[in-house]
Amino acid sequence: MSKPRLANLLDDFGFGGVSRGLGIFDSETVREAADCAVVAVKPDAVRAPRLDAEIIVLHFPPNWRRIAFLISLRMRNPKARIIHVEHSYTPAWEALKVAHRGRFRLMLRVALRLVDQVVCVSRGQANWLRQVANLPAHKVEVIHPYAKNAGLEVLPLPNFDAARPLVLAAYGRFHEQKGLENLITAHRAGALPNTQLVVGGFGPLDEDLRALAGDASDIRFAGRINDVAAFLGGCDVVVVPSRWEAYGQVATEAREAGRPILVAPVDGLPEQVGEAGLVIDFTKPDVIAKAFATLTPGRLSAMAKAARRSTVDCGPSRQRDWARLIRRLAPQAAGSRRRAVLA
Repeated sequence: MSKPRLANLLDDFGFGGVSRGLGIFDSETVREAADCAVVAVKPDAVRAPRLDAEIIVLHFPPNWRRIAFLISLRMRNPKARIIHVEHSYTPAWEALKVAHRGRFRLMLRVALRLVDQVVCVSRGQANWLRQVANLPAHKVEVIHPYAKNAGLEVLPLPNFDAARPLVLAAYGRFHEQKGLENLITAHRAGALPNTQLVVGGFGPLDEDLRALAGDASDIRFAGRINDVAAFLGGCDVVVVPSRWEAYGQVATEAREAGRPILVAPVDGLPEQVGEAGLVIDFTKPDVIAKAFATLTPGRLSAMAKAARRSTVDCGPSRQRDWARLIRRLAPQAAGSRRRAVLA
């Protein structure tokens, strides 16, 4: 029996978590379950392509205009099973960015009724989306994203020596979402004493963040991070102060590298922590200072070991999750083809 064909639809190929995460469909485990391809669609497309695929995976968020695209996709590919992966919308995003919540949730309900399966990237996101979009439990899967970065799992664990400054790292897009200004402000206010802060990345807020850091000698900007392992090898702790974060692959990368994580209490970030770090409100320097004071060298060392342990089999397990979902949906797609032939 031939393998089903799977088409990943993407409208943004920028260097980010979504496009990097597509590498999971090139893994041997997923390739054994389906022949996978990537198809580019225009962000403003209304008419969907007719695809030579039994399974179609959408990697862009729905909106009112996209509903027309979804209807077209369904009509032009009636035998395919459609999976929507929700990479973007979260409860924290909704609280900050949605002015008309009822209209937004109506759009979600309409759009997600047009797909066969919804994949959420964290449990927190899934619980919220099931509620606001009125989705039955069986229609929602949770599969954490994963992008391979060579060398993380073999980095030596940090030596937490109280005699030297602790090196804190934060990296990602310089965008409102990432909350980096809160971290820089807290650092300049003395909430993170005896530390050096290294900020990696680039984006529209580059000048603003550098201006906020001013001439502080203990804050350094590392620019675009092309080698994640080399960057994390030079730090002790990774900080993720995001305002919203569906999952947060930076936190996963840090844990793979054996670096304790300090994350904001939003969306999918807290469920990554376990014994590997702390959840901290980065909008409150006094809260940060109290939490940071509890991080003794011994505690940080234990967190680093827990962080590394928590990612053992991380990539392969997510490949298996996708392969299982594909195999479950593939017979349904085959059944649609057989019914069409008999008709």
